[in-house]
Amino acid sequence: MNFFDDEDPFENIIKEFFGARPEIRPDIKKYRENIITGEKEERIIDFIEDDNKIYLVFELPGYDKKDVLINIKGKELEIKINKKSNEGVQDYLIQKLHQEISIKKILPKFINTKKFTHTMKNGVLEIIFDKK
Repeated sequence: MNFFDDEDPFENIIKEFFGARPEIRPDIKKYRENIITGEKEERIIDFIEDDNKIYLVFELPGYDKKDVLINIKGKELEIKINKKSNEGVQDYLIQKLHQEISIKKILPKFINTKKFTHTMKNGVLEIIFDKK
């Protein structure tokens, strides 16, 4: 697993434990910044890379798998989220959860957009892409 920032609080733990600095791809910070724009997105989106895969993780509390639609056109990822059922939802949350959320991101060129999987569990959407 690669880390994105030299200021990562866990990097010192890794250094102390393994005695070496983890390998950092020079362009990974740029891609992460292109995917995650702004403080609000940083709280709900994570971009993780390992040797063979890219993981995009979205925190979407209150939503289920049936509420999420994922489309990929070329290098553009589009996620539409809209609550389909009011079952188990508190009255004060119904209006907020029924407002459609649309997330669009341009994916890095080294991601194979034709081969991906996704899971949605407990309000966490994880999209896994293979690298080219």
